[in-house]
Amino acid sequence: MFYPTTITSKWQMTIPKQVRKTLGLKRQGRVVIGVEPIKKTFTIHQPPSIFDLAGTFTPKDKRKIINAVKIRDYMETHYERT
Repeated sequence: MFYPTTITSKWQMTIPKQVRKTLGLKRQGRVVIGVEPIKKTFTIHQPPSIFDLAGTFTPKDKRKIINAVKIRDYMETHYERT
């Protein structure tokens, strides 16, 4: 399937709604773009959220386990989005 979109003078483009739906893109923000220069194609993926990563890492010291919600709240209040 092909969906038309426009590239602006600042090299920005909007991902059409049907493409977002098909790819399962559910939130605004950053995406990961993979490029295949020989085929002249690219793929779009949404990076995992901190909640998607919950439980995949185990600290060496079990006493230092921090709730993922607390980490997200801390990051949102102490870091500036770029």
